Amino acid sequence: MTERFTFYGLVQGLGFRPGAKRLAQEFGITGEIKNSGGSVSITATGEKKALDSFVRRLVELFDVYDYDKEIINDIHFDSFEIVPSAGGCGFVSITPDIATCAGCEKELFDSENRRYMHPFISCTACGPRYTIMKCLPYDRENTAMNDFEMCGECSGEYNETGNSRCFAQTIACNSCGPKLSMSIQQGVQILASGGVLAVKDIGGFHLACRADIPGAVNKIRQIKGRAKKPFAVMFSCIDEIRKYCHVNETEERLLTSGARPIVLLKKKKSLDKSVVSFSNYIGAFLPCNPVQLMLTRQVSPLVMTSANISGEVMVTDNAEAEKFGVPVLAHDRKILTPLDDSVVQVICKDKLQFIRRARGYVPLSFPVDVPPSSEILALGGDLKASFCFVKNSMAYMGGSFGDLEDLPSFEAYKKEISRFAAIHGFKTDSVTSDCHPAYYSAQLFGGGVKVQHHRAHAASVIAEYSLKGDVLSFVFDGTGYGDDGAVWGAEVFYFNGKSFERREHMAAVKMPATDEIAKNARLALSCYMKDNELLNKALDMGENTFSYTGAGRLFDAVAALLGICYYNSYESECATMLEHAAARATAEFELTPVFDPVQILNEIKSAAAAGAGADSIALGFHMMLVRLIVNTAVKYGIKQITLSGGVFVNRIITENAINELEKRGFSVYINEKVPPLDGGLALGQAYIALRNIQ
Repeated sequence: MTERFTFYGLVQGLGFRPGAKRLAQEFGITGEIKNSGGSVSITATGEKKALDSFVRRLVELFDVYDYDKEIINDIHFDSFEIVPSAGGCGFVSITPDIATCAGCEKELFDSENRRYMHPFISCTACGPRYTIMKCLPYDRENTAMNDFEMCGECSGEYNETGNSRCFAQTIACNSCGPKLSMSIQQGVQILASGGVLAVKDIGGFHLACRADIPGAVNKIRQIKGRAKKPFAVMFSCIDEIRKYCHVNETEERLLTSGARPIVLLKKKKSLDKSVVSFSNYIGAFLPCNPVQLMLTRQVSPLVMTSANISGEVMVTDNAEAEKFGVPVLAHDRKILTPLDDSVVQVICKDKLQFIRRARGYVPLSFPVDVPPSSEILALGGDLKASFCFVKNSMAYMGGSFGDLEDLPSFEAYKKEISRFAAIHGFKTDSVTSDCHPAYYSAQLFGGGVKVQHHRAHAASVIAEYSLKGDVLSFVFDGTGYGDDGAVWGAEVFYFNGKSFERREHMAAVKMPATDEIAKNARLALSCYMKDNELLNKALDMGENTFSYTGAGRLFDAVAALLGICYYNSYESECATMLEHAAARATAEFELTPVFDPVQILNEIKSAAAAGAGADSIALGFHMMLVRLIVNTAVKYGIKQITLSGGVFVNRIITENAINELEKRGFSVYINEKVPPLDGGLALGQAYIALRNIQ
């Protein structure tokens, strides 16, 4: 009998076609296979039992979400062959960039192998995918590798059924592949001698230097305009990471996964403060490509940070990398989509939490409970900007674009929306965005359906888990435009499946409408405490002011009141330093859990005056917010609880809130597929708009 199958899922870029050919030979099946748009089509002839086994093995071996089949008239095939691809769209799932696999790494350092020290070694199981893709289907002519003609040996391997590089679109070798602008050994010498090196990787350039030379690290700080914020550190292997960090099973699995994200780990052994400042954590990651593998084998650990000015997009152009004024280790393969490193942390031992979802995860899709016929583009927000397309009940999140007030970031964001849509075959007929009237993102394509910022945060968690029934959503963050024109940021919503009702929030405080209020913690403190006569008069006049119910400025005020941090030289610095102080505490000074920031600050002021230590009060503030969440949940008695917003990247608050709520029988959900920060807004916007939620 002859059957035609269409497979959907991660079926392009992972060796599906050569894998199917090998299985067909094993089961005595003839026919043909081809990429078709974002899916794979197989026409197969054989005994029914053999066909069933063939399909079952394919589903077991590859990440197949679904498949269709139909019985057709028998066709005679002499063999089973891979044939030219066809167009088409429908269900699309594109493979992200995948770190160098163990097999290729072994070959890379094998002096007897013909790809010994080949900087672009890869196979069907690893290598760049999305960042070099021009369009679907995933064939060499549709990638940046089309610029490099295969040599005879590579061509032979490409067409050899049993070879690990059979139909590997990134196949190359030292004879026919991309070339480096300098040798690896030259790069090693620059790093080893304390220099800074710009390194072109899969998603863009990094600035690299030895992590044990403060002078080199500080030069990178000068280049990036990044005075204090900790840098990520690349280690040569997991054993080296363990020397510096505590690593549990989930964290190790993330570190060694094909995505190779930066994982925020509890510090065990300190690196120089020029690298991690005063942080209790190290953003650790492992090499994801051959160039990084070869560098770190000889010089490690390395500061490895995106080559950009802080807040701007990652540099991908070879000529542009020269502007940093350091030696450049580049190559001549084009990067078609810039993608920064993903950043994650693990909450409660096994819950993945994204800080930034990018390389290794973009453009992976996931199911979302919305009508299958609907299609929409959600534009997210202007900070930590990202977008989301939803089609066929699948959500497709874009990368991270920083702050859209930066023109290059805004241009990159717009360009990637167009590129993302073209590759996937998406339309932009239906649009949704934040309700902030001044957001650049909200003005694109007319803005479409407007969704309030914090409801979008809440909905992003509900969408991830397809929650049914009543939900109580806690959304704590720094800022977001509210229904009343005020700035919200510490909100509790009751969701009944049809609408979000605002039930609780921090009491409102007037603040000046200036950029300085988000940076100057002393200024925020004075707004709460009314201890500055000139500021009081200005606020009383009501001109150029806003009403604030958020959590971000409260964290700033507490940090300033306790003398822990007075200024945000980078986003959330005061809150981060406050969390570090709380982590140092050996005892908690208990505070009253209330939605009144002035009462909270007055209690803290009295405690400090009575001699309580800053660390114990800092812990008390964190645990007060935990009790406030728990008490509010008990008050309303709604068993499904969601936590989202920037405050919930704070491990002390999030882990204790989850533990205390679960002790009382609540089911607690946090973002695990998108960031709880503004990078996850777009998913919530799409969910609300497509389900017509009020």
